[in-house]
Amino acid sequence: MTDTRVQSGWELVAAEDEAAAVIAGLLAVEPEREYTRSELADAAGVPLKTLYLVDIFEELATLGMLDRVDDPGAESEVCYRINEESDVYQAAHQFDEVVNDNR
Repeated sequence: MTDTRVQSGWELVAAEDEAAAVIAGLLAVEPEREYTRSELADAAGVPLKTLYLVDIFEELATLGMLDRVDDPGAESEVCYRINEESDVYQAAHQFDEVVNDNR
């Protein structure tokens, strides 16, 4: 994560390394299932090592776009499910559709 507090959603996408790629990856996968960080990194086309440095998954979980579904006390890999009801997810999905429709 960056040390600078962002003021808007656009600033978050611009400020956080690989945020745009991760959000695009989330829009491209099936939202009904659970994903590991590795699977989400693959969907985004970004090396997992890069995403560990910025921890964008936790940021998106804080914003409600992702729900952490693993047991935080367990030693298993962290897993997330996309929160389709999230305002952030719905706005990103709608933005993606509008852009695609107007190309």
